[in-house]
Amino acid sequence: MTAQVLAADSLSNHTVALLARGQVTEAIEYWALTTGKDAPAWLLAIRTAFDASKQVAGACQGVAQTIHVAFTRLGGRPEFVELRTVSARDFPYMLFKMPNGRESMMTETGYHVVVRMNGRAYDAYTGATGLPWAEYMSRLGARSDITQTVVESVTGAR
Repeated sequence: MTAQVLAADSLSNHTVALLARGQVTEAIEYWALTTGKDAPAWLLAIRTAFDASKQVAGACQGVAQTIHVAFTRLGGRPEFVELRTVSARDFPYMLFKMPNGRESMMTETGYHVVVRMNGRAYDAYTGATGLPWAEYMSRLGARSDITQTVVESVTGAR
């Protein structure tokens, strides 16, 4: 029994380490090779969560759910962080400055949700490696202050 627990912990730890380095394909392949089974759907789903096609206003909730499930299943303690513009009615837009300097529209409702784990932010804009929390927050832009609230589940824009 102890050997099974250690093997499961090792599998999870190594898979998380690969994901943390942005090696999503390698994490999926490692899982399949180690277990002798296809990677589970929740692990396969993380591949599309970081896809550039998800870098659109309104996709954040599904992306955050996918990332949160994968990290939780691998033994992590991720948290959902809701970001809201203080004056969403007057200033509903939030932008994210990409590494290439381009600004991308994150929301048109004043609401965005991101996953934070071990001091790093994860969403479609960060890619699989995530970003340090302070850097992530410094890349956000809005015409009003942005609040952050840790929540148990994604509640969506109000």
